Amino acid sequence: MEQRSCRILRLLIQVVLTMMVAVSVHAQSTGNRVERKTPSLKLDHFWSYIVSTATSQPAVTATLMDQFQTVTVSVGSPLQFLNPAQKTIDSVITPIVDLNDHLTMYNLQNAAPLPASQTLTATNQFGTQQLTVDKATTLMVPTQKETLRFPRKLDHFLCYPVNAASIAQPATLTDQFQTQDVIVEQPVLFCNPVQKTIGNNTTRIQNEAAHLLCYNIRLPQSTTSRQVHIQNQLETDTFTVTTTQMLCVPSTKTVP
Repeated sequence: MEQRSCRILRLLIQVVLTMMVAVSVHAQSTGNRVERKTPSLKLDHFWSYIVSTATSQPAVTATLMDQFQTVTVSVGSPLQFLNPAQKTIDSVITPIVDLNDHLTMYNLQNAAPLPASQTLTATNQFGTQQLTVDKATTLMVPTQKETLRFPRKLDHFLCYPVNAASIAQPATLTDQFQTQDVIVEQPVLFCNPVQKTIGNNTTRIQNEAAHLLCYNIRLPQSTTSRQVHIQNQLETDTFTVTTTQMLCVPSTKTVP
């Protein structure tokens, strides 16, 4: 009888220990998932290509309103065309959110200086950096590429040059043109979502939390020439795009 009681006690202890281990493993697994999870801004990474040729278009007057200023500008020629891109770092893949989302970056013929410089903190998958902006120089416009549909939930972005240290982060980028191993270097542009008005037509901000921080990238440069038929609110054209220059990363912004 005593031996039977001891066996039952040992079985009960084993069951309890097994349950405790299972609970601990589940808690650790859940905790790890929470730690790896980052808020989704529902905005892609974008890989930019220099527009080497485009049809000359007259400048367009637009009124832009972002979280820093309201300004009337002359939107000039296209500078870069941006594809959505998949980013891989150490086997961690950030997939493309929407294959239809593309942007064209245009020069502002009259730079838009702020009344006073603004210091901000930008946070993204690369970490946190403090930046200072003082004038806007370019405008990113949602763009339809080839036979894909027009972007439905992609904002315009007003971009400000910035200067900060290189992050020297190796990454693999994949877009609709190519896959390349690159080094992500210093941030060069910080872009706010912006409301754009041309005449009586206003395109409002849809996702005010989502910003773009654009970094120079280093990779073996290619002179491969590609023809891209585009359409957006400013023009319909065929661009010739060549070398790549930047990776623009979804980011949040805080201002002191």
